[in-house]
Amino acid sequence: MKKVKKTVQGGIVNLTNVKENLLGREFENLQRFLHGEEGVELYSANKQQAERYYEKIRGGKEYPVSVRKDLIDIRECDSDVGDYFVKIPVAGRYGGVNVPVNTHMRIEEDWEICESKLFRKDGSFYLNVTVEIEVEEVEEYEGVLGIDLGLRNPVVSVALPSRESEFRGREIRQVQSKYFYLRRQSETGKGWHRRERDKVRDRLHKITTEIANYAEENKLVVAVGDLSGVQNQDKGREMNRKLHRFPHYSFRQMLEYKCEERGIEYIEVSEAYTSQRCSCCGEEGNRNGGEFKCSNCCLEIDADVNGARNIASRALGKSEIRPLVNAGAPVAAPGTLSVEA
Repeated sequence: MKKVKKTVQGGIVNLTNVKENLLGREFENLQRFLHGEEGVELYSANKQQAERYYEKIRGGKEYPVSVRKDLIDIRECDSDVGDYFVKIPVAGRYGGVNVPVNTHMRIEEDWEICESKLFRKDGSFYLNVTVEIEVEEVEEYEGVLGIDLGLRNPVVSVALPSRESEFRGREIRQVQSKYFYLRRQSETGKGWHRRERDKVRDRLHKITTEIANYAEENKLVVAVGDLSGVQNQDKGREMNRKLHRFPHYSFRQMLEYKCEERGIEYIEVSEAYTSQRCSCCGEEGNRNGGEFKCSNCCLEIDADVNGARNIASRALGKSEIRPLVNAGAPVAAPGTLSVEA
């Protein structure tokens, strides 16, 4: 068993005018304090948290109120008002403000409540509660799932030893292309960025959940290609735009914590040469658009699938370029994993 942290997202609902004003004042005063205004009324512990976490402040950006775990009280609600009642400390109200919150998942009794963050979006208040949970780790793996973050196919996964491949993420490119052209045609462009961000994030959650569930069901280590250095290469104007606009960091971040929640090992390995080497014989081949051809063993295969296979093999420690011992994490205990690519 190991402990991992996850975030429970909640929306604060059914606020009275008094409670909404108290939360709003605490939130607004935090922004004023962070931007250098002195003498603002702010709960002392919230002020200390702000001084601890927020070193660089950007103008025009709102920062959440960070609430210490020992100062927040969460109780399950037995009415239709909300899922939970949460007591949030604010200045000017002894004992804080007790607000109803609807969450996207149940908070189990054995979960340890950690820090929480109060933030505002589109005029409404939300509370993200960080919890620490115990998960059972997979003790013995049956393979590895290599994931290539490609140009033509945003997310390509290949499982070894089965060689089963999946193509995901094309709908994200479609959303990004749609809003790219909408912004170009619009005089103001207002609202398009937020709509695009929300739609992309929703699809990212769907894709990463599918991958994590597949890895859990099949007991696969998840290995993702690290794009460091690759993103600086010139792929042409259109392909550069697609490569840089795809949310690689958010994808990896989501996938990593979803693997952690399931006790699945997640590692990142270098993508260097994975698009140039043949996944069958290891010799250098030729990539022409979306197709990879090897003159040595005559392999003809989708180029992104070839890359994902190489990433999976590299995670297994079969590559001389970067064996597993240097990849950042062990795949499994000695003797528990034997896979032929």
